[in-house]
Amino acid sequence: MRCLTDLLRAGQRADSLLLLLPPAKASLDDLLAQGMVAAVRARGLPLDIMLADVGYQQVLAGTVADSLHQAVLQPALAQGYRNIWLAGISLGAFNALHYAAVYAEHLAGIFLLAPYPGTADILQEIRQAGGPQAWADASPGLQDERHWWHWLAAQQESTPCPVWLSLADDDRFAAGQQLLASLLPAARVHRMAGDHSWPVWQQQWQHWLDHGPLAQGAPGQKDRT
Repeated sequence: MRCLTDLLRAGQRADSLLLLLPPAKASLDDLLAQGMVAAVRARGLPLDIMLADVGYQQVLAGTVADSLHQAVLQPALAQGYRNIWLAGISLGAFNALHYAAVYAEHLAGIFLLAPYPGTADILQEIRQAGGPQAWADASPGLQDERHWWHWLAAQQESTPCPVWLSLADDDRFAAGQQLLASLLPAARVHRMAGDHSWPVWQQQWQHWLDHGPLAQGAPGQKDRT
């Protein structure tokens, strides 16, 4: 798994790490070119940044969580990071949810930026059940993204791994994203005009950096224990 790391200070590890996963058909270099790392650095946030390339191979094999843990999170934990924040764009957000559903105890929180909410058949299954909460209460299935839908439906506002969501009105995945939003506290959901594209993602990313937990100096999980 290809990774790029941007340290806050050369040769010195920060206490906190922000891990960002790219959207489908985008490279880690695209994340750099679109200013995602530069936006963090412009705000002087005290953390290291890592970009990790989780792709279709892991998604199709159902190994996203374990691959990401072995290649990225486990080494980061061994290096001593106290707080690890996980963020993803589109398919990257889908993959972030896969990880959190299995390894939430290692995360300070996750940010879902314009998430791909899953396949149409599973979304239809959720709608026919009366929404994600009713579906999770009635459905025992834990295969594919059903696993993280169950995990998200079980989350409470006081969860040690809080979830933030940003969605745009004309995003092509807006209907499924609304189902996600229904499971989250309103204060952690940001809505804006726009579609499913880099200019909108840049605005969503900047809004979270300016108004989310990192801007507010929120402690991570290990700081609360």
